[in-house]
Amino acid sequence: MKPITKLQLTNFLTTHISQWKKAEIANLHRLPLGASRETYRFDVNYCDENGHTQTEKLILRRDPPASLVDSDRRHEYESYRAIYGHGIPVPKMILLEEDSSHFDGAISIAEDLRGFHNSEYQLQTPEWKNRLPHIAEQFWARMGQLAAIDIDILELGFMRPSTRQTTAELELNYWADKLDQNHVDAEPITQAAIRFLRRKLPESSKLSMVHGDFRAGNFLYDDNGDIQAILDWEMSHIGDPLEDLAWSLNRTFCFGRDDNRSGLAPKAVALDIWQKASGIAVDPEALRWWEIFTCVKAQALWSSAAKVWQEGTNRDVIQCYAAWWLRNAQDKAILELMEQL
Repeated sequence: MKPITKLQLTNFLTTHISQWKKAEIANLHRLPLGASRETYRFDVNYCDENGHTQTEKLILRRDPPASLVDSDRRHEYESYRAIYGHGIPVPKMILLEEDSSHFDGAISIAEDLRGFHNSEYQLQTPEWKNRLPHIAEQFWARMGQLAAIDIDILELGFMRPSTRQTTAELELNYWADKLDQNHVDAEPITQAAIRFLRRKLPESSKLSMVHGDFRAGNFLYDDNGDIQAILDWEMSHIGDPLEDLAWSLNRTFCFGRDDNRSGLAPKAVALDIWQKASGIAVDPEALRWWEIFTCVKAQALWSSAAKVWQEGTNRDVIQCYAAWWLRNAQDKAILELMEQL
C-alpha cells in the first residue's frame, strides 16, 4: 500500500469535515508495530466556525489488503463508540470512511491520547519491576469492570448475536474455520485441542462485551503506571467474559521469562483482582476450557499471519515475526494446559 500523504489527508479532511476550515496537516508519520492495521499519527490545524485557530492531535487507522485479523474498519469504530462513556477509558472516535478509494483502504480517525507508553516490552525492564503490581491491579480490574457492564445498555447491534448457551460453540467454530482457511502446515496439537473443546462445551454464566485482545501492549499507561486507555477493539464481540480473562493468562504472553501472566502478575493474583472487579466467581473448569480455546484462537491468528506473508498479500515484517515467533510456543502452551508436557 502507498503511504498516506499530507496532501491526500488535507484534501480529504477539507471535504469531509466542513467545520474544519483551512485544514493543514503536520507531523504525519506511521507508527511502528501493530500487526492487524496500519496506524498513523498526525496534527491538524484549522479555523473553527468562529474563526479561531484550533489544533487536534489525531490517530488514523487503515485496513490493509490482508492481515492476521479478519475484521473491518466499521467493526472497531463502532466498538469504540459502544464502550465510550461506560467507565472503560478509550479514545473518542472522530470519523469513519469505508470508501477505500480515498486511501487504498477503509480508515477511521480518533483522538490521539499522546504522551503515554504502550510497550509491553518496556514493562519487562528492571526500571518498571516495582510498578508491575500497580499496573496489574488496574489491568485486571479494568477487564473485570468490562465484564460487569450490562450489555443491554450498550449498542452492540453490529456484532454477531450470541447466547449463554451458544457462545462457546460459536467462537470455537469461528476460529477453527479461520485455522482451516489459513492452513499453512499440519496442526496436530491444535486439532487435538479442538476435538477436546468440542466434547466439553461450557454454558456461560453471563454475556458481556468481550474485548478479544485484552493483554499488555493494548493499553496506554503513564510514568506512574496508571492505565489511561484500552486500545485495539477490532476483535470485540458479545461473549463469555472468561474469554478475555483466559486470553490475558495465555502462556505465550509471559514473554518466556517467568510465570507472570501478560508479563504483569502470577495467575492467582490476576484471578483475585478480576473476580473482585467483575463480581463473577471463576469456575476453574470453565476457565480451563477458555484458556485452551484462546490457544486455538491464537494459533489461528499466527497461521493467518504466516499465510498472508507466504502469499505476499501483506509483507509487513510483523506478519512474518508473529508466525515465526509464536506458532511453536502456542503448541507448547496447549500441551501444558492439556497436561501433556
